Amino acid sequence: MSSSAPYSVAEEVKELRRHLPKVVISSATENFITATYERTQFSRVKATLTFPEGYPTHPLIVDVACDDVVPPGLKKKLERELGGVASSLAGKGQLCAVFEKLVSFVDTNKFLPCWRELRQCVDLVTGGTTRVAAGKTNESCCSTVTIIESKGKIKVSLWSERYFYRSSVVIDDGYRSTSCHEDYGKPCRFEMESTNFPPKIESLLTSQGKELVRRMQDGMAAEDALKMSNPVRLPKTFKGNTHEPVKVRLTQEAVKGLKKDTETLSAVRDLRDVNAATKQGDVRVKLHSKKERKDARRMIHKITDREIAKDSEQEEKERQWQLEEKARIAGYNFTEFDGSNPQPSLLTLVKFLVREVHRLPNEHCPVCSELTLPTDPKDLKALYQSSVDAKTEKEKRSRKAAKQKRPMRTYCGCWYHHRCLDKYMREPPFGAECRTEGCGRRVYHNEWPGDMKVLEREWAAKQAKAREIEDAAMFL
Repeated sequence: MSSSAPYSVAEEVKELRRHLPKVVISSATENFITATYERTQFSRVKATLTFPEGYPTHPLIVDVACDDVVPPGLKKKLERELGGVASSLAGKGQLCAVFEKLVSFVDTNKFLPCWRELRQCVDLVTGGTTRVAAGKTNESCCSTVTIIESKGKIKVSLWSERYFYRSSVVIDDGYRSTSCHEDYGKPCRFEMESTNFPPKIESLLTSQGKELVRRMQDGMAAEDALKMSNPVRLPKTFKGNTHEPVKVRLTQEAVKGLKKDTETLSAVRDLRDVNAATKQGDVRVKLHSKKERKDARRMIHKITDREIAKDSEQEEKERQWQLEEKARIAGYNFTEFDGSNPQPSLLTLVKFLVREVHRLPNEHCPVCSELTLPTDPKDLKALYQSSVDAKTEKEKRSRKAAKQKRPMRTYCGCWYHHRCLDKYMREPPFGAECRTEGCGRRVYHNEWPGDMKVLEREWAAKQAKAREIEDAAMFL
């Protein structure tokens, strides 16, 4: 305001109403005024300005309300800045100038609706240090956060061992929702900028990050959105017709492996031989006595009953597992997630990126217990070279062999080597749980059949072919 502005509190309040009509005054007396300015539902600031004795010679006393939008740190920052405006105008009318500064801050600072999240993101990425740049990119091998306030842009550079993942997040004007329907699902415009992870791994991280943000704008809680944004889908046989017979899942606890199955089948075969064997040269005469044959039949019945009981137990466990998984998925009432209750997604997004990038280079394959990724990013890139454009037959064989070491992410979120996952999926026990400590979920992947009966038939056919080859070799 100019120096000719009225010093009467009532006149200043009247001038404020005329000059800044969007500032909503909730209370105004000769001693104080309380008003709120709101740009969006999640970008608002409420302040109380007290007129001290001797005003305007003595500056206004500013108190900013601390709420779900304004955390304590921002409260102190605003009170300091607004108080500075009031002090610079001592002897003049200060009310309009202070609220002009407040309105300008709310309108221009895109980080206001996520201020609290942003502070936590900085601490999470930098580990509580001060490695934060303001508009400059730090190219060191440490994880950093770059904040560009004028654009509402955050650059996150994550490092783990020799791998890096750089991304940017632009906060929408309407965060935690979006300001216009054309941008729906993008309250955080998340983009990958550069990385030395191969495209297949990068796309898994980036696509899940974007889907995570979209689902949280729909109103889904962070944990649920993380599960539902999984880029590895359940097999159609699981999500399909509910009238289909329940698939049996043989777990590690129930079946200790192929050796036990083979021993059981071998024992039954030997007992059947005892019951059916005849003397050489006379098929009418049994090789074993009547008592031996009777004992063999009795033992076969016992083994059969025991195996049926075990199968029933496993079937019941599988049924319960299927029901629990279906109930979990059915529990997401998607009609409720219509965007009317958007959730803050910035911190959840950064947490997801930090966890995955820091975890990947140190992830061990649950089957062979070796590191899933090579320590050198160049070696990892070599695993994804196509054998189609190989120049020599030797190079072609080398690339095909390298493919077997490719890291594969399963539905449960764990990472396997391709060859280890192939063996784990195609050999008994079918439908096994993930061996990673703390996981225990069933292993699925889009590149392998989700129906255990299909896997069982393929394995049986493979075994039959191997026996035929072995028999032919023995004959020759």
